[in-house]
Amino acid sequence: MKLLLSTVKTDCFDSKLALKNMYNVVGNAPLEVTLKEFELSEDDQRIYEELLDKKYSILYFHADEINESKIVHICEMIKKAIPSCITIIGGKEVSFETREFMLAHPEVDYVFRGEGEKVLFDFVRSIITYSFNFESIDGLAYRENDEILVNKIGEPIRYEDIPFAYDKFEVQEGETVYYESSRGVPDTCHYSQYMPGMSLRSLSLNRICNELRYFLVKKACRVEFVEKWFNYDVSRAYRIWEYLINNDNGFTSFSFDVNGDLLDEETVELLSEAREGLFHFNIDIESTNAVALAAAGRKENIYQLMYNVSKLLQNSKVNVRVIQRVGLPGETIELFERSFNKIYNLGADEFDIEVLRIKKGTMFRQNADEFGYEYSREYPNEVITNDYISAANIVRTKLVAETVKRFEHGFEDSIGKILFDAGMKPFAFFDGLTSFIMENDLTCKLGKEENLYRVLYTYAAEIYDKNEDTLKLQVLQEVLHSDMNNNVSHDVIRRLERKGWEIHVKAKS
Repeated sequence: MKLLLSTVKTDCFDSKLALKNMYNVVGNAPLEVTLKEFELSEDDQRIYEELLDKKYSILYFHADEINESKIVHICEMIKKAIPSCITIIGGKEVSFETREFMLAHPEVDYVFRGEGEKVLFDFVRSIITYSFNFESIDGLAYRENDEILVNKIGEPIRYEDIPFAYDKFEVQEGETVYYESSRGVPDTCHYSQYMPGMSLRSLSLNRICNELRYFLVKKACRVEFVEKWFNYDVSRAYRIWEYLINNDNGFTSFSFDVNGDLLDEETVELLSEAREGLFHFNIDIESTNAVALAAAGRKENIYQLMYNVSKLLQNSKVNVRVIQRVGLPGETIELFERSFNKIYNLGADEFDIEVLRIKKGTMFRQNADEFGYEYSREYPNEVITNDYISAANIVRTKLVAETVKRFEHGFEDSIGKILFDAGMKPFAFFDGLTSFIMENDLTCKLGKEENLYRVLYTYAAEIYDKNEDTLKLQVLQEVLHSDMNNNVSHDVIRRLERKGWEIHVKAKS
């Protein structure tokens, strides 16, 4: 009997470790177990042909929101070619609305819900012992006599019993690896997917440090912690960060999702000792509007969070990425702008704007009508409009987000000067820059570094001209030149100087 554990690789963290963990719990079973990951760009037909050639008895695919449709299509072809082949899909995405999923996809024989390691172990044991007692396997959904039976999700597994994900998979120098030090979700916001009853469980500190030491010895390039809000336990997080600072190999970096509310003074003081590049933090700020935060199930006092993030940025070399969300209940475009201005002014290393997603298994999906949510039923399930913000304004914020990313690095002093000279708020500046780019069909020219500086200079020239401050333009040019010297090659600077600072724009009618 041949079992394939497979997935189609995506950026979803939920899938990064799943197959390794599952392989470790059945790798010694009396059947041939293979692990194989496919690229998202690979043709469905080619994947199907490879699977057909290998003659697997059981196909397990770990699905997420991005690869689900591709996996289902492959299963459909396999079942038509080999009806006896058992097809199984697992993962968080199919753990919600499971019955509806199986009704829509008759080519899927079984679904694993919740924590897949225990479901797989019980399922394989049932198959190889010919007991087929599927009704007793928690977390299993299956077909019987033209019915779809969905078993309850089981009790949380004892996480310490799960072997180290890389026990059978040696890490190579320079590799990016994924690590999960705890299970369960401390973030029960209304836009977060979480399994009811899945208690929060952590590996022992001794085990965590030993496993992280393995990555340090192997000189992994980057270790991405996949769990949400890594620092839910302040003391635990402190000790792990302390260990990594004290055992830094000067090469490996570590990335965490962090709850900014819990970054106390002692923790910030510790993090100030970390070398530049050691730690990368993702911090969800979402909004600075108390009404929107309350409706999203978040802590309403934003001042502590903003203070903590500000102190972290001022007193450490941690790379900080902050996230604002558009489409929260109660947040109009005007309130979104206020939040944007406050979050931008923190001066984080990265600033991302994300549209609220109404995913399966979230409170917002269950209560979408309460806030007038219209959203895409397919990935990425983004909000289209709600009772507080129009579809046009959501698109507008997405375009502004693209502009922020384009001008995020290499313009630190020059953008700051324009904002100061013109007395502009950050959102008004980026909104205006976005309109300037769109109205003059400049998007296609932004692939060249020198053109970014030209666009910013030409846009600023219009602002200064309107404010009758054209004398300041020469000083701005010097600041832009300084930014270029610090961020781009001399070839880029020479190309700009050869063609001049202005970029051609449409004449005003």
